[in-house]
Amino acid sequence: MKIEKRSRLSPRDLTVTLPARWMKFKTTADLKRHDGMIGQDRAMRAVEVGLKIGTRGYNIFAVGEPGSGKTSTLVRMLKERAKNQQASQDVCYVYNFQSTDRPKPLLLPPGKGRALAREMERVVGELDRMISRVLSEGTFGHIRAGIIAETRRKVDNLNRRTSQIAKRLGLLLEEGEDHLRIIPMWKGEPLDEDNIGKLPQRAQKRIEAKMLEFQKNIDSFAYARRQIELDHDSRLLAAEVRAVSPLIKELLGEVTSRYKGMGDDIREYFEQVEEHVIQNHRVFVSREENNNEENGCEEDRPIADVDPRVLFHVNVLVDRTSESGAPVVVERVPAASNLCGLFEYRETSGGMVTDHTMIRSGALHQANGGYLVIQAGDLLSQESAWNSLKRALRHKEIRIEEGMGMGDSRPRLAGALKPGAVPLNVKVILIGSAEIYYVLKTEDEDFQRLFKILADFETSMDRNETNVMQLAQFAGQVCVEEDYLPLHRSGMVRILEFASRRAENKYRLITRRAELLDLLAEANMFARAARARSIRERDVEQALVETDLRYGSISDAMEREIESGAILIKTTGATVGQINGIALYDVAGNLFGVPVRITARTYAGRRGVVNIDREVALSGAVHDKGALILIGYMGGRFAQKQTLGFSASITFEQSYDEIDGDSASSSELYALLSSLSGCPIYQGIAVTGSVNQLGEIQPIGGVNDKIEGIYQINKNRGLTGKEGVMIPAANVRNLVLKREVIDAVRKGEFNIWAVSSIDEGIEVLTGVAAGNRRKDGTWSPGSINDRVQKRLTELVEVIRDNPGMALDRNL
Repeated sequence: MKIEKRSRLSPRDLTVTLPARWMKFKTTADLKRHDGMIGQDRAMRAVEVGLKIGTRGYNIFAVGEPGSGKTSTLVRMLKERAKNQQASQDVCYVYNFQSTDRPKPLLLPPGKGRALAREMERVVGELDRMISRVLSEGTFGHIRAGIIAETRRKVDNLNRRTSQIAKRLGLLLEEGEDHLRIIPMWKGEPLDEDNIGKLPQRAQKRIEAKMLEFQKNIDSFAYARRQIELDHDSRLLAAEVRAVSPLIKELLGEVTSRYKGMGDDIREYFEQVEEHVIQNHRVFVSREENNNEENGCEEDRPIADVDPRVLFHVNVLVDRTSESGAPVVVERVPAASNLCGLFEYRETSGGMVTDHTMIRSGALHQANGGYLVIQAGDLLSQESAWNSLKRALRHKEIRIEEGMGMGDSRPRLAGALKPGAVPLNVKVILIGSAEIYYVLKTEDEDFQRLFKILADFETSMDRNETNVMQLAQFAGQVCVEEDYLPLHRSGMVRILEFASRRAENKYRLITRRAELLDLLAEANMFARAARARSIRERDVEQALVETDLRYGSISDAMEREIESGAILIKTTGATVGQINGIALYDVAGNLFGVPVRITARTYAGRRGVVNIDREVALSGAVHDKGALILIGYMGGRFAQKQTLGFSASITFEQSYDEIDGDSASSSELYALLSSLSGCPIYQGIAVTGSVNQLGEIQPIGGVNDKIEGIYQINKNRGLTGKEGVMIPAANVRNLVLKREVIDAVRKGEFNIWAVSSIDEGIEVLTGVAAGNRRKDGTWSPGSINDRVQKRLTELVEVIRDNPGMALDRNL
């Protein structure tokens, strides 16, 4: 028939043809490198806009499929851009002498943070050495000796006056190391407690009265003694301050001069250090020296509780000494603590403690002044990480919280620190799926304000000369970097065919570089095994065959079930109301097509079309929609002048799992029309395609895998030249079939038809004309539509003659 010949596709329709002028090289060794993104002009323009706008909120969300090279390309692009930008600042935390629980951040030019830390270590060492020397040698020794001597004279005078009072009362005052002892006298001899008890009662009372009298003077004596000691300490401290101040000022002044003009924060820090060291200079004097003062009445001097080496330690969170340009950071584990920083702790008897030296940086500190790249999925999987990032971007500051990222494992803390916030200036690039992007945009009101730039990396690109050449250059670059053989022109053509097949479009190429790189690696292995000089077409083809073999166990098992007769599939002869549809299986990303028998039975009644799979809840919503469309088609075509007085049941035979999708809706309609018309359908043709109420065939997915699955079944049974697959005409643009299938079509052993309407398809399947509607409303005599119309009229008459059948009980 004419329609059957017109609908049959030729071999050139089954794959992509590449213009020879596009491949102007023998191997990729002849090509230059290509480091940029290929075929993603829209996304890259969006990235450029986001990077050029420094206003808050113009961060970037890059959307695309995994394996497309987004991350590597963006990181490479950012690093190139960062080379020409000003280097960022060092970030340090220092002790806050004015507010001890709030460590102070310092931002310094690159390399100055580490230099400051070394300077302060040197200063502490110098203070340890020089303050002890000043206070123990030279002029100050004479000053201290004079102060001590004067204090002793005052103490001696006080003791003498006190002894005189005691002597008048007949008491002996004995001075111990840190106390005074009062001893009563009797007849010029001192008495102990035992001897006092032996005295007459009157004598004992008289001694007791004297001691009580002396006790009235002891408080004033103790107060005077304490005042002398305080005056001694004050004079000695003032003398020490006068002695060490010039040294401290000179030493810190020398350091301060090196950081002049680096901001008020560093100037204030040095001022606080100088003031603190002068007032607490004794922490740089050993305890032995403090305790060896020659003043016997002096109590222990106050010693600072904090080790001065910790107190003056500069914690360099970010050291950019060896960096040039702005930083580019890729955070692989974006937990809240890894982003904003954290505290480390040490255990003490009082609990866990920390200080400014135990603050650790986060990715935001490291990327400050530059770029931070994060995978959105990883970010959202970490507790509190998303909120921590939003807070930092919203307030433009990095604030480290106590116990950040510890959750329920937060330790018992002996004290809490609240470090000062670090000003934040960073461009964040989130990379994730479209699903994550639109969920965040819909559900999080902050998202759109913080990530105003969408960079949409498409899953496929145009198959044009520019993209093809850039892809060849990229493949050549990979061959060099991975030490592969160069890629031959023929191998590149085969890889491009694969790229179009994975894009499911002859005129486009997949952008998932990972798949192309895997294919290239495997093809290189086969090329080396064959001792070839380059990766050829046959090497790429062998890699594809081996891949199919690795993942083909399940499809092979299905084929064995069909060949054994366990699954009933007929591929010869013709049958009324029966057709082979095509089911598409997806097993962990591996697609393959399998024939499935669809049957239709029609009879008198008014139930219309009953889809058995739908009735038993073995079908999805999309499949149910396709089934209901059949009723619309039948009513629109055959019930303009009479009712649809028939019942029909349609089902997928031997199907016990849920069915979804509408790609079999045209097959169901063909089976229904065959049952009503009585015209048998040739069983060697499998059918796929969706249909609408107007009878137009609509495109479906997975067309290449479906065709190849049917081809394999027929090949196993022996090709006769009558077998084939009928697909929607709109899917011809998606055809990039395996060479074996194309060769079979070229030899006339296998056929592929493409149809646009149910009328075209039914003619291919039955060999009977669909027929045209005539002016009187009837159809061409003997056509499919004429036979269907007549059969429907017969069924209406049956119902009219048998009213009870209108109830359509179970037959």
